[in-house]
Amino acid sequence: MTVLVAVLLCASGCARLKLSRRLMPTPAGIAVGLPHPGGEFHEACQCADDEIPIFIVSGRNLESKKRSPDPFGNKRSPQPTLGIAYVNIGKGLTPEQLHQQTVTSKKRKRARVAFKRIELSPALENTQPWRVKDDVIRHNENPWVQAVSQRLAQSSQRNVTIFVHGYNTDLIDNTLIAAEIYHYLGHQGAMISFEWPSESKLLGYVADKGNADYSTRHFRSMIANLAKECDVDSITIIAHSAGSPIVVNALREIRLLEHDLSADQVQQKYRVDRVVLAAPDMDLMAFINAVHDRFHEVAGRVAVYASPKDRALGLSEKLYGNFRLGRAVDKLEPWEQRVLEQVPEIEMVDASVAVQEYHNLIGHSYFHRDPWVSSDIGGFILGRTPAGRNLVKQEGEVFWKFPKDYLERLQQRKSSTEKH
Repeated sequence: MTVLVAVLLCASGCARLKLSRRLMPTPAGIAVGLPHPGGEFHEACQCADDEIPIFIVSGRNLESKKRSPDPFGNKRSPQPTLGIAYVNIGKGLTPEQLHQQTVTSKKRKRARVAFKRIELSPALENTQPWRVKDDVIRHNENPWVQAVSQRLAQSSQRNVTIFVHGYNTDLIDNTLIAAEIYHYLGHQGAMISFEWPSESKLLGYVADKGNADYSTRHFRSMIANLAKECDVDSITIIAHSAGSPIVVNALREIRLLEHDLSADQVQQKYRVDRVVLAAPDMDLMAFINAVHDRFHEVAGRVAVYASPKDRALGLSEKLYGNFRLGRAVDKLEPWEQRVLEQVPEIEMVDASVAVQEYHNLIGHSYFHRDPWVSSDIGGFILGRTPAGRNLVKQEGEVFWKFPKDYLERLQQRKSSTEKH
């Protein structure tokens, strides 16, 4: 029981009421100087004393008497609440110092990510029209929608990145992670944190899974309206753990509702470009069913990161009695393997070598804590192929793997780039 509790505590990845923490480890590709979605970071690092907006779409209930920077409870809300959280990265550092902290390979950094405040926006007058197969623009006068549009207009890229959190988390922790991701995207476009109603407690796992199911329609509605309401060119989705089935099921529902559109047409309509499913806490066969229903056709590409060393999902498998997608390495049935082999738009990545290299006890939060995996996610977002990201795959296998000499290969690629 002691081990079980320790696993659950560590798997949550959440420090209650802690308003700041050190900046995440630098993705390995950035540390060696390879191109990354964040570019050279010089512009992003000019704002060490500024407050960075993270747009919030929350399915949690509001607690008016709560004395906390987090105004939300842990129950469901029938309609999503909109807001803007403000985060500071690197306060007290010069732009040059923040840039050095951003690109350094040192694990312990001086730069901190700090939650400052959240401002709630007026509710949408009518969220029921947030539906699929509707081209009418209704919310362009809403302050939240206008703020997203303004952020996009000020950026060189009209891209929206959406972070979908996992189990046992709260607004503050999720906002800090979203801000770190946004920092390593060079503050380009707009960042949204989709706050589905986690119970935010150790023993809330079963309730959280039910809340995630409930939140699928909220997420689907958001995706269905971002492109038309905010004039978005592209959408990137990064989902972790229990947040992954929300994304998969929402895209699956969109594809089924838009069955009369071709894959190109549905992508043009919803503008979803890249989807990352990191350590997905999802039934493996349910994922295969979603593939059959062509959920991936709503997106340009999908990357699934899994590891048999993920102890948190190992516990989930024991609770559910079936394989989880985030531990699917070496567990695919021949027919499941054939299904995935026929869908080149889905990239399956075995992160276990990366997890082992960084000696992560639980092996569940590697998407932003492990420099190899975060580096690969950056390359995926840039549009590089798995081979172009230095991953390897044996003939007849479904999963791409990190080679043991992954870091050396990155350095060699950097040297080769400089020569040309």
